Amino acid sequence: MLMGAYESENRISVSVAALKPIGYTVYCRYFDKNGTEHEKPMKSYIYPLFVVHCDRKSPETHRIAITDGPNGEVLEQFRMIITRWNDTYKRFLTHCSAPIFGKEPKWLHLVEMIEHYKLQGVSKFFFYIREIDPYDMLLLQHYAAKREEIEIIDIPSIYFDAVSQQLLAIADCHLRNRISANWTIFSDIDERMIMTDEKETIREFLQESVNEKYGGVMFAQRWILKYKKLPEKFINYQQIMEEMPTRKWELTTQPGLNCTNGIHCWAKMIINNQKVLQMLIHDVGEYEKEYVPFILDPNVGYIRHYRDVNMGKWWERNKGAMEKFGPFENTTYNSYLSSQLLSNVLQILHEVYNH
Repeated sequence: MLMGAYESENRISVSVAALKPIGYTVYCRYFDKNGTEHEKPMKSYIYPLFVVHCDRKSPETHRIAITDGPNGEVLEQFRMIITRWNDTYKRFLTHCSAPIFGKEPKWLHLVEMIEHYKLQGVSKFFFYIREIDPYDMLLLQHYAAKREEIEIIDIPSIYFDAVSQQLLAIADCHLRNRISANWTIFSDIDERMIMTDEKETIREFLQESVNEKYGGVMFAQRWILKYKKLPEKFINYQQIMEEMPTRKWELTTQPGLNCTNGIHCWAKMIINNQKVLQMLIHDVGEYEKEYVPFILDPNVGYIRHYRDVNMGKWWERNKGAMEKFGPFENTTYNSYLSSQLLSNVLQILHEVYNH
């Protein structure tokens, strides 16, 4: 199964929902608008994981398929329409979310996350769905239909464990953004990247402080301990003022640095899409050419990660690791943006649920 096919200047990159190892041999098959295979099949391979790169051979190619061999019929449903390079309009900053799954309420995290990153300069969001409650989906559908600020992508739920599904979503989202955006944030719905200078946005930081040698910016985690689930349904404005994670939870670890299992401690990244070949969950797997990461000082910017300590016995499993990031302290969300964030969240919730 193909997730997408994306054409740049010299290649067509295809995201493939098949758990095949890196180096697995496949063939690129080219079809014109009439459905005729009009180019010789091209031998290629899986690299990086979940991705096949095919040469861009002809402007007449409308669809592409990936097969195990060079011969044989390819049914139409296995031919993917190619998304073209976007030269006329390219977004500066977008956001890719990890696949959504699980039965706990998410609507308040979703609206707060989207509105937070809009204030930081993000203009488009990509949500990959494994499973979602209809109440939460109503919110995403509103953004997609009424505001055209998000794209919703279903991700195959069979054959894959949670990590593989996330890597598949990351691979596809990176390819989507390589042809349409300069920078992309990869993070979860309970994470809020933020600059410590309250009047500086992430977009401004990327424009003014990151030079050409850097292919990505790594933000360290600060875990903010959240002891209750989000509310099941939207009730009224007072409820939101009391329950929004950025307003309610403050007990915060020190930045996640110098871990025994790697120096970045589950950090997340903003990447320059054209400078990265492979993105992983917490780090870049491989850069194009000689680009390097910008390891951001947590005193300049960090992640406020509103982590539910009871979900999946998270605290029980991670207590020892978290205690190494002491002393804990109370910290607050950006006071300069707090009122605007609340106002924007309330407006969206009114539009979605009060109607």
